[in-house]
Amino acid sequence: MGIDEKIVERLDELIEKGKKVLKTYHCGSGSSDYGSWVGDDTVDSALSYEWGIICLNLLNRVFGKDSIHFQQFEKFIPRLTLYDSSVKAFGILLAAKDDYENGYLFDTRALIEAEVFDEFLEQAEELFKKGYYQPAAVIAGCVLEDGLRKLCDRNSIALPAKATIDPMNVELAKAGIYNKLVQKKITALADLRNKAAHGEWTEFTEKDVEDMIRDVRRFMEDYFS
Repeated sequence: MGIDEKIVERLDELIEKGKKVLKTYHCGSGSSDYGSWVGDDTVDSALSYEWGIICLNLLNRVFGKDSIHFQQFEKFIPRLTLYDSSVKAFGILLAAKDDYENGYLFDTRALIEAEVFDEFLEQAEELFKKGYYQPAAVIAGCVLEDGLRKLCDRNSIALPAKATIDPMNVELAKAGIYNKLVQKKITALADLRNKAAHGEWTEFTEKDVEDMIRDVRRFMEDYFS
């Protein structure tokens, strides 16, 4: 499951949790032997605050503290026990999911993608430092392949579901996303990645992998920063 699918799935989970919060609605008016009263309509306090804090954390991580989604949701946190506030917060969460799912957050998506790519490249670098340069090459190659696929998606380049690096590389160069020199470099990186993935350890050196990690990082910084 890709990062986009995981985020949408988590938003869906929080939307369902929000529905449960709203179902705990309690009318603020009532009566007893001592008279009647009118107060604010409320929801379960523990459940609403738990839901609210989890939502706020996700909105921060996905959209950032400067986003309208985070800032508007945060305003309702102190009043989430009030039914009206929970309804409005729920609406913000629905809007956040719609914006994310329909591709209206290009900068956010790019930042998330860059962060994920960076984490995997750090894993590759750590393996390389410990002398495991063959698996480091596999991880770096996977980052490159995933990056190319996202570039194809971003530029509406149609591909088979299981397209490998080479056809994606050809189509991206053909579409003018990058030049022939970059295409040639990616072809060489794809060759090294394939050798590593198929256990052809004698076909490349530790220095080759060091250069590969550097070149993949440079490519990802150029197109996902």
